[in-house]
Amino acid sequence: MDPALEKEVQKQLEYLKKGVSEITPEDEFVAMLRKSIDSGVPLRVKCGIDPTSPDVHLGHTVPFRKMRHFQNMGHIGTVIIGDYTASIGDPSGKNESRPPLSEDQIKLNSQQYMDQMYMILDKERTEVSFQSEWFEEVSLKDVIRWASQTTVAKLLSHETFRIRLEKNLPLSLHELFYPVLQGIDSVYVKADVELGGTDQKFNVLMGRDFQKLEGLKPQVAMLLPIITGTCGSQKMSKSLGNYIGILDEPFDKFGKVMSIPDEQMCEYYELLTETPLEKVSELRAGLKDHTLHPNELKKNLASMIVDDFHDLGTGQAMREQFENVFKKKKLPDDIPEFAFQRGTQLVDILFSSGLLSSKGEVRRMVKQNAVSIVDGDKITNAEVLLDDSYAGKVIKVGKRKFLKLI
Repeated sequence: MDPALEKEVQKQLEYLKKGVSEITPEDEFVAMLRKSIDSGVPLRVKCGIDPTSPDVHLGHTVPFRKMRHFQNMGHIGTVIIGDYTASIGDPSGKNESRPPLSEDQIKLNSQQYMDQMYMILDKERTEVSFQSEWFEEVSLKDVIRWASQTTVAKLLSHETFRIRLEKNLPLSLHELFYPVLQGIDSVYVKADVELGGTDQKFNVLMGRDFQKLEGLKPQVAMLLPIITGTCGSQKMSKSLGNYIGILDEPFDKFGKVMSIPDEQMCEYYELLTETPLEKVSELRAGLKDHTLHPNELKKNLASMIVDDFHDLGTGQAMREQFENVFKKKKLPDDIPEFAFQRGTQLVDILFSSGLLSSKGEVRRMVKQNAVSIVDGDKITNAEVLLDDSYAGKVIKVGKRKFLKLI
């Protein structure tokens, strides 16, 4: 046994296991890693993306951060864009099948998605493949052959399908092919490792089964936690409004991190930053015995996350701005200005200015008493007409959004 080789294996193994929920099977992964290091042939590490939306939040980045960890150790990241499944409609919407997308929409979403992921990934060590590269050539005979390698009982044990049936919700035949198609992806790209959330275990292991049937070395499943949203109780999701978007403005990112419950901080430190596990353990112990101040730890966390997606030093600038706004009661220095037409409804102004993404969101924020005039009263009517008396005033929405009317 080569001591230098074993030392490198242990070094990479410790680094790559950070934040991982499960490696199946782990002994195969260790052997695979050892062979890669010894031969100098990098592992091919696969992760798929769903191009049904171009919006990426921090929850989506967790497996891709792990892919970057592999890249840092010299391995290759293989991103599979599920354009084929998106074009026929996939079952990822838990209670219903998602509608199919056009080819143009898939291409646009995929490009925007990857532009954001390259903020994390090493572009030089990333391969991007579209499912259509191989599935466009698949014949009906091929499909039947693949389908014959699994059973209906096994497919219906998939949690998504099982729940749909239990609730008497529609389940189309084509949806049962989705795990099969994902499994076939692994055959075509010859993946050594597939990354996914813990909810993807069924699909990832399907790839392992199909590789065995094709005489390939089966991939190892590396599963990662589903990160909790800013609410502290449910998974991060745009539909739930508890997400932190990669493209959020830096001040908004900082503020959203500051809104998470204290007990959630260590999860974010572990999964969303490069903080070593030993340090995360120290932070967890310090929070438990009250030797560390949670507010300071949260500010440090928010600064690190902001710096990840913006110029270095932006996190510190947002920290200072946050403290000015919430401690010293000062207004931010960069409040956007909006030249409004007198006699226009508030709902139209907040939407047209881009401060809020929809008129429905404006009405919801007003209903929640979250809209006010700085140093003035709350606004309780979304349809109120703003006249010349509002010129020069600053509207505040929630804790972090401001708009100066001119």
